[in-house]
Amino acid sequence: MKEETNSLISEDGRLTDDTVHLLNQYSDMIECKCPEKLLQILTEVRAFKNYTHSCIELYPDDAKVHHWLKSSADNLDKLLSATLLQLARMEGFIDENNVIKPRD
Repeated sequence: MKEETNSLISEDGRLTDDTVHLLNQYSDMIECKCPEKLLQILTEVRAFKNYTHSCIELYPDDAKVHHWLKSSADNLDKLLSATLLQLARMEGFIDENNVIKPRD
């Protein structure tokens, strides 16, 4: 079971880009927009993390703050990834073997 989970989640505990893409394809299968909103937030967090990385190079005097912000964004990414994975299980998008089910 752990092996299949690793294909959905990277070694550092974040959803892989492929998993995010697949879950985006499922977000319309339930009436509420919660999965879609969470996926949007995850995308923004990842964009912010990339932005902070460039700030580290552009503003070396503030590197310590930007490293902290990047680390915080990593933590948010992992939390959102775990939340999205559990939500996908609860909504039946992922089976008991942690495999994304094909759409009907």
